[in-house]
Amino acid sequence: MKFDCKKISIDDGEFGCTVSLSEKPDDNDPSKSKMTLKMSIDEVLASIGQYVLLQRTYPEDEFEEDYYYIETSNQDISSRLKDYRIDLYRSKFLMAFDNELFEISIKSNEKEFDNLKKALKKLTNKTGELIIHD
Repeated sequence: MKFDCKKISIDDGEFGCTVSLSEKPDDNDPSKSKMTLKMSIDEVLASIGQYVLLQRTYPEDEFEEDYYYIETSNQDISSRLKDYRIDLYRSKFLMAFDNELFEISIKSNEKEFDNLKKALKKLTNKTGELIIHD
């Protein structure tokens, strides 16, 4: 999967950490929405664009383990996340996972890039390999 990232979303909260890289910018203006009740699944997927979502969910009690998950716009690539490698460059996110290569170009300012680095460090937590190329 290869695309240009227009939106980086990071949610680091009480229940987990989620990083999402999306091809389409977030447009929350309802007046610009083209969604109708008769949209096909293909039309809905096309409106979302390509994306990669990485998630680490924290356990509810001390006897459970963290859960790591990957979801992509390709419906065939959504599963438990383990044994992967991420190379993060200032202008590119590369990830090898389950015989797939994700190459996502990113344009971020210094603050966004620092937040992405911190979130990926927290998210990977011994489940994969993270290499940051500053």
